Amino acid sequence: MSDAPVVEKNIAPPNSRPRYIAHYPWLTMKPGDSFVVYGRVAAAASRGSFGRYQRMGKIAPNMKCVQRREEGTEDGVRVWLVEG
Repeated sequence: MSDAPVVEKNIAPPNSRPRYIAHYPWLTMKPGDSFVVYGRVAAAASRGSFGRYQRMGKIAPNMKCVQRREEGTEDGVRVWLVEG
């Protein structure tokens, strides 16, 4: 009995998926645009995401991410893209 792999022909590779799916709309936002996330973890994740995009050069270095609690929600946080 041989342990060598058996060559198989005409097997289609699986459909490829994007390596990373953007959860936050940073690339489509303009200064002054905002979105709401819910929970402290999501708020922290959005700040981290913004920083990564900025370090990769996809967001201009003069842009900032500003977060404030959303009035009327228990744990909502509004996130703005601003110049500054």
